[in-house]
Amino acid sequence: MALQGSKLYTRAILAGSFGFVTFGWDAGVLGGILLTPEFMSAIGNPTDTYRISMVTSVFLLASWLGCMIITAFGMRLGRRTWILIGNVIEIVGTIISATSYSYGQLVAGRLIIGIGNGFLTSMIPVYVAEMATKKELRGRGVNGMIAAASVGVSLAYWVDFGMVFAHGTSAVWRFPVAFHSFWALITIALFWGLPETPRYFYATGDVSRADAILSQVYGGSIDEPHVQHAKAEILASLELERQDSAALKVTDFFWDTSSLQTARRIRTGVLLVAIAYLMGINVIFYYTTTIFQVYIGLSPLTASGLAGAANTVLAITNLVGVYFLEKFGRRKWLITGAIGQTIFMAVFFGMLANPGQKTGAAAAAMLFLWIFFFAPTWGPVTYVYASEIMPLRYRHIGFALSVSSQWLMAFVTVFAGPIALADPNVGWKGWIWFLVFNVIAAPFVYFCCPETRGHTLEEIDLIFMKDQLKDTQAAETLRHGDVKQPEASVIQEAAESQSQESSVGEKSVGEKA
Repeated sequence: MALQGSKLYTRAILAGSFGFVTFGWDAGVLGGILLTPEFMSAIGNPTDTYRISMVTSVFLLASWLGCMIITAFGMRLGRRTWILIGNVIEIVGTIISATSYSYGQLVAGRLIIGIGNGFLTSMIPVYVAEMATKKELRGRGVNGMIAAASVGVSLAYWVDFGMVFAHGTSAVWRFPVAFHSFWALITIALFWGLPETPRYFYATGDVSRADAILSQVYGGSIDEPHVQHAKAEILASLELERQDSAALKVTDFFWDTSSLQTARRIRTGVLLVAIAYLMGINVIFYYTTTIFQVYIGLSPLTASGLAGAANTVLAITNLVGVYFLEKFGRRKWLITGAIGQTIFMAVFFGMLANPGQKTGAAAAAMLFLWIFFFAPTWGPVTYVYASEIMPLRYRHIGFALSVSSQWLMAFVTVFAGPIALADPNVGWKGWIWFLVFNVIAAPFVYFCCPETRGHTLEEIDLIFMKDQLKDTQAAETLRHGDVKQPEASVIQEAAESQSQESSVGEKSVGEKA
């Protein structure tokens, strides 16, 4: 018997969480093995920082490419299918990487893994958000799934730490790299029995399939009042998007004149995620051991152990944030995180400017405290917010572009960061780049990001809607979020309008994008 109701949503969160464990695993696994003699020997013992940076950062650039593919073709197959394809691609890339005996083969393998990762990180949060039946659970669901990425990072670092004792064999790095496929296989198994989201089928005009899945998601008949109301909201949101019929223009991303402010919403998501990943987290993800060993001056074993501990703090505090996200809201939580991060990054920067045994220990403590603030706030909440604010027809485009900004900014920092930090003329001064983005984060949220807590995905349209749409019947339907039984005429009208578009479906979506 097919899963229904809360059991279906729980399975969706579990599946999405394992999907993000794969992301976290790959983000952390190289950090603990990068300096091992066995790994360096396998890639030809490169002496230049450029080649080592490319091994880690090519994954990020490929993830950006995966997001761009979703932007262009995301509506062709649906959320779930792209997730399954992404996992298969990751497994292929993992096999190539784990069997590498040359620098080029390893780079090629990580490039393939990255493309699959781009598919997963673009579509999994959208899938989980669209499967939520209660607005109180949506943020926690997406947040908890992102927290799973932190668990993946932590697990990878502890496995790396354990493998440090297996000196003299290539298993030191091959086993941790190959284990990535284990998480991918679990993700495939969990997603295999799940349906596509009902919102995807409503957006493409397949109302009958959407009705069947919406009934499954709510665990009741399509004729029940609360299920009918959910359907009415989705169709009303699509009707508003049709009324705001002008195609997106490039100029809208600088000054949005559309009634639903679609371009502004995409722009906000892109900039929010970009700022988060210019704060320094990816340098910390990939080079935690290196930071402790090279820049702070700790022994290799101590550095490896502290790297595992730091990423464990990341995972634990990320999970704690799942509760406080709905308690405090998106804006307050992001602003609080930005202020704390700015303070500890500034002190960390000051400690590195005055090297020594005591200041090195203080710098390590500041890095732990920075992680403590970042993990429950800017780590997951940016994903939650970006997945919420996008209009339904543009959700795959807007969220994929938001995540693509993460990968592009991460590539810049992971590739260029170590090169700059290794340069005697730059060194510790390179950290000022990350400090700047910690400083500007709070003002950006305060002025550009309205609160979305307490609204359904469709009700969020009301936050951005301009006056010319506020008096429409569709807007009225969204305003009455507490109505249990919407007017039958609203549902009938919207359903008929959707059915008329079913022949063009994806084509019309592609044209508008």
